[in-house]
Amino acid sequence: MKKSERIELIKKLLVEQDIMTQDDLVSALLALDIEVTQATVSRDMRELRLVKVPAKTGGYRYALPESQRANTETDLFKSAVETVKRQGNQLAIRTSPGSAMLLKNRLLTRFEPLVFTVLSDDDTILLIATSDDNAEKIASELSN
Repeated sequence: MKKSERIELIKKLLVEQDIMTQDDLVSALLALDIEVTQATVSRDMRELRLVKVPAKTGGYRYALPESQRANTETDLFKSAVETVKRQGNQLAIRTSPGSAMLLKNRLLTRFEPLVFTVLSDDDTILLIATSDDNAEKIASELSN
């Protein structure tokens, strides 16, 4: 496998799985029959400039820095949002620990015309939309 193909596969794995250590990444690649060593993975990780972000399961996982993410918001929503409950124009969004504040800012930016306000703590967000229909649009996008 070419290095460029391996790098793309690593990017895909980082989105799909909680890769918490270099060993996790080596194991994931070996499970796909990609022969790599810890040293090779270490070089690839350094080249990708991976960062640690909160994981859904607790602790921290590796992720691409925002400047390298193909669809940063979608990746963030996929990795951080655990559940979305809707009642009228309000959404209760449960996130992975430590992700709510970052997600709050992204929600305000992405859905600004649809949002009245957003409140958050460590792992929960209360989003109040300007209408029931707008809440449904936001909930639908977050659930996908």
